[in-house]
Amino acid sequence: MWGQLNITHIVVVACLVAGGVVDLLTNGTTTSEDLAKTYLARIAKINPSTRSFLEVSPFALEDARKRDNERRGTGVRSKMHGVPILVKEPVSIDGLNSSAGSYCLLGSRTRNEASVVARLRAAGATYLNGAAHVRSARRPLTAGVLSGGQTCGVYYREQDPCGSSSGSGVAVALGLAAGAVEVETMGSITCPAMRDNLVSIKTTSGLVPRDNVIVTRFRGPVGPMTRTVRDAAIMLNFVAGPTSEDPDTLRIPFSISLKLGGLVNSRLAVPRNNGDDPSVAKMDLVPVMEQFDGDLNVVRGLGARIIDDANYSSYEEINAADAPQGRVGPAEYRFDIERCFRSLAVHPYGIRTVEDLINCTKTLPKEEYPARDVAYWEQVVKSADFGSPEMTKEIERMRDLGGTRGIDAVIDTHKADAIVFPSVCSSDVPSLVGYPVVCVPLGFIPEGTEAERNTKRGFGGASAWHTLFTEKLIELAYAFEQHTQIGRQRKPVVLPVADTCDILQERRVVWRVWGKLREWFVI
Repeated sequence: MWGQLNITHIVVVACLVAGGVVDLLTNGTTTSEDLAKTYLARIAKINPSTRSFLEVSPFALEDARKRDNERRGTGVRSKMHGVPILVKEPVSIDGLNSSAGSYCLLGSRTRNEASVVARLRAAGATYLNGAAHVRSARRPLTAGVLSGGQTCGVYYREQDPCGSSSGSGVAVALGLAAGAVEVETMGSITCPAMRDNLVSIKTTSGLVPRDNVIVTRFRGPVGPMTRTVRDAAIMLNFVAGPTSEDPDTLRIPFSISLKLGGLVNSRLAVPRNNGDDPSVAKMDLVPVMEQFDGDLNVVRGLGARIIDDANYSSYEEINAADAPQGRVGPAEYRFDIERCFRSLAVHPYGIRTVEDLINCTKTLPKEEYPARDVAYWEQVVKSADFGSPEMTKEIERMRDLGGTRGIDAVIDTHKADAIVFPSVCSSDVPSLVGYPVVCVPLGFIPEGTEAERNTKRGFGGASAWHTLFTEKLIELAYAFEQHTQIGRQRKPVVLPVADTCDILQERRVVWRVWGKLREWFVI
């Protein structure tokens, strides 16, 4: 049954009190309201410098109080009961913006909130919302923080946090939320998780509903970003599964097993030509690959067999100038994003088409045109119809390159359980076919390594699998995480100073003062 997972607690490593959030709630150490106050206090103190939140839900404390009343009355709904999370801004949530980072969509509302939000709400989660996007000159729809400036990373001053889910990544890394709901096409979840020392699950496209979410339906998935694999598994378990609201959602039997011996007898393929991606070829990957090779030895020691040089035979074609994704992407964006525009119940600027978006971007001063241009969206306007025979052939070719002669070929030829490689090189091939990717902390740039501004970072290891199932990747990632604990080896350059104990201390002071007043005035 969906939503049933025998996991005892959610661990929030960044929390400054001992134990997991659910443990704290269950044993009465704290309340949902106190947790919400803690997170809101952290956000208020840190967000001016990191700018990871676009807006904070005005209903956060009210919802937390309701969860506390339920806990005392009818009981908890699930393990997520009262756990504060955030949602990437393109994911619709009642009473909050659905702008995808664009001023031209600021104030927009959908008719219903997203199914993924409704499912977590039904499980008892509370929402802090809403995470910022990195500003992008190429795609003003995901153009960034609507106030306060650029989102900054947490492991290096003014670090580039990477990808449109960077606001969520920064927030979760700093303990401003227990987890986040994200969307991706190529690297939007994986890259911020890599930079922010987090776990992320880019799910199989269609495993999680995408209704009332500004995302491409063909390849764009919804998935969790958290501090641990266990947290991510819990969140995914509650949101996965079919719904009538998203007819494209797949009916996939889904269950998760987290065990320390998950790597025993596993076969892991390493496609070394994955590093030939032109976008990363210019990077200095030497320290990354040295760490990766060292971790492969660790994995061998845990019982896995490594199949090295299991290269993609289609990789040269994937990176060729005439590769199909260059034409499918713009057509896909136009088809799906205009569908999202039409679903808006409130749209202050009347955005219905990509042409409307372009015109608004050019005329609305806050969009900073032409410094942030519309070249990509002009390419989208000129794209072929997504349902045309021409585009059907391009999609078939893309699936052949990324699937049949890509991931499928590597997995089938070598009878591998998964493909593993550093996250920096792991988004392009799975994105062609909507296959899952799980990112887990792999290592850090060595201390003393000279790093240019905005480049010093942690990096993650990603796994891809060619079937519709994500469970195996989660099992492998959990075993690696538990044995290495790499994610706990570094601290961000900024840390939250507000903690649940602060809220509890304030409460104790109030009660002590009240007690003295009762003694003095015989109340």
